[in-house]
Amino acid sequence: MLWWISGGLVVLALIVLVVVALSVMSRLREFDNAARAMQARLEDGQRRVEPRLAALQHTVEQMIPQLEAMQAAQSSRQPSVENS
Repeated sequence: MLWWISGGLVVLALIVLVVVALSVMSRLREFDNAARAMQARLEDGQRRVEPRLAALQHTVEQMIPQLEAMQAAQSSRQPSVENS
């Protein structure tokens, strides 16, 4: 009789284990779907932003000589400070 009780407990524990494992696997599947959707959105956003960033970098590179010339003109206008 004791063998039947312990065998039943083992079978019940295995059934609970399988149910829990299936539940966890379904949640992991949902997580995987969400992660894939987020990854697709991230790649889409990156694809949209890259040309704008390249254009901005090009604009900044074109402005650097003008800014350097303005800085040189500004420093040549400032009077020199002498220590007395």
